[in-house]
Amino acid sequence: MTNKITIDDLYSDAGTFDEEAVLTILKGKIVFTKENEILFVVDPTKLKARDAILFYALAKKVLVANKKIDDEIITNAEILDKAKLTKSNVGVTIMRLKDKKILMPSGSGYELPTFKVAEVLNSLKNNKD
Repeated sequence: MTNKITIDDLYSDAGTFDEEAVLTILKGKIVFTKENEILFVVDPTKLKARDAILFYALAKKVLVANKKIDDEIITNAEILDKAKLTKSNVGVTIMRLKDKKILMPSGSGYELPTFKVAEVLNSLKNNKD
């Protein structure tokens, strides 16, 4: 007998992800404040813009999964504020991530779909020195 597919299976936040793997990759790069603010421990300008944006998106996904914040949408302005990257670098990088279907447009910003988390983790792990 096969499992019945429902409309809920097609939402970008459907399913689960390996939270421990996400926390492991974020450790030493991102911290959360008691107010659930996301802060970079490392200087985000020393990271590739792609990596800084993906770390931030993963951090928001973890906070949403743990019901600490309501949504995981990231915006260009938010990345500019938190990661201190240049406006042009953020814009170009987000567009590239969108073109590769890693980030998906959502409301007034972008989100990292749950089904892309494993792919993002692998790409970030492969960047390690």
